[in-house]
Amino acid sequence: MPVFVVFLLFSIEPAKEATYLSVLIIGGIFVPIGLKTLRGVKRGTYTNLDVSDQLQRQRWFVGTTFLLFAVTVIIWLTNQGWVLRLAVTCALMLLLTAQVVNIRVKASMHLAFHTFLGVLILYFNKNAGLGFLLFAPLLAWSRLHLKRHVKKEIFAGVALGAAFGMVFWLLS
Repeated sequence: MPVFVVFLLFSIEPAKEATYLSVLIIGGIFVPIGLKTLRGVKRGTYTNLDVSDQLQRQRWFVGTTFLLFAVTVIIWLTNQGWVLRLAVTCALMLLLTAQVVNIRVKASMHLAFHTFLGVLILYFNKNAGLGFLLFAPLLAWSRLHLKRHVKKEIFAGVALGAAFGMVFWLLS
């Protein structure tokens, strides 16, 4: 996901702006989430790096949502381009919705964000988007094989990602 963010930003923004936004998004979201997750596994707060336990995941969502919300606010307050504001807002809405859904079904966040990103990539480049989405079945298989999810959780993740990807398309 961070690679896609950097690629997208350098594709649609001037280099200086893309660099600033890349540092903001990666440093403000991905690095803290990664460190929090690693620390959580080390301390025993999380069973594994996937945060597969439904109750553990609910706690993980709180910090993750806060970080994404903070970066989304900064992106809006600095009046970034509409496509970027919309994409980040849709990602935040996806995360919030997944948190609510998680009360009943532990939707695969891997597949939710993979599908969401695939639909975003389609917006910019159809061949690249289709190529990216071709990896979804392998990702689904890995989630099932590792016993991190069952089929309904895989479908829930894909549905969430596709829904918010379509919201992005409709509003962009």
